[in-house]
Amino acid sequence: PQQKFDIIQLLESKHAVGFLGEGINDAPALKLANVAIVVDGAADVARESADVILLRGDLETVIEGIREGRKIFANILKYLKVTLTSNFGNFYSVALSSLFLPFVPLLPVQILLLDLLSDFPMIAIATDTVDTEELVRPREYNIHSIVLASTLLGTVSSLFDFALFAIYMHVSPGALQTAWFLLSACTEVILIYSLRTRRSCFKAHPASFALGSLSVIILSVVVVIPFLPIGTDFFRFVLPTWSMLGIVGSLALAYFLMTEIVKRWYYTHIFQHDSERKTV
Repeated sequence: PQQKFDIIQLLESKHAVGFLGEGINDAPALKLANVAIVVDGAADVARESADVILLRGDLETVIEGIREGRKIFANILKYLKVTLTSNFGNFYSVALSSLFLPFVPLLPVQILLLDLLSDFPMIAIATDTVDTEELVRPREYNIHSIVLASTLLGTVSSLFDFALFAIYMHVSPGALQTAWFLLSACTEVILIYSLRTRRSCFKAHPASFALGSLSVIILSVVVVIPFLPIGTDFFRFVLPTWSMLGIVGSLALAYFLMTEIVKRWYYTHIFQHDSERKTV
């Protein structure tokens, strides 16, 4: 019992430790471990110290639980990166555009609509598939890496926003607001698909059915709304022209390519360097 206790105490100086036991002599180690696991037929004192009781007599249950936990953790990181990147980009765009635009780039009601629609694919991230390499070893929150990646990609997003502002700032407020609404919705969905994997977007595991379906539905709704009476009367959009749709589509495609380039550069140079330094 003392040896088990000492080993766990040593490991906990650097790691979160799980311990699986069943007997009376396992109780001290179970009490000390971050996650104490016992089988269903364990001694009463061991069961009282347990965080998890395995009702099925199969160690594969533990492996399945670890694998599922890593999937959840990976999807949480996806959500954080996408949310921070989107918020950083929008903050930069709105803050800096106020210096040269005589009107707001999006009306409050348009912002609320954009947030509402974009939340559906974001929620579906919880169901998304995870790349195999994410399950090989446990991950941890690296706030520095998350914030740095979000700042870099947020800056990229703002550059494309400013390109759109430059095109439409002298046309009309309604045209700029409509075009930015369309571009913002497209880039948020693109961002999800880019940041859901460290690989190239085309080499990643296919997205979950929920994420794929909601992405298609929301993008369809976004494109259709400005053509409807509720879009022009209530949300104050203008009818998009073929030229506007072409410009928004071109910027969205260029944004996707630039995001993939910046992501690859980040994971090759910065993230890898941080990981090696932390390991040392």
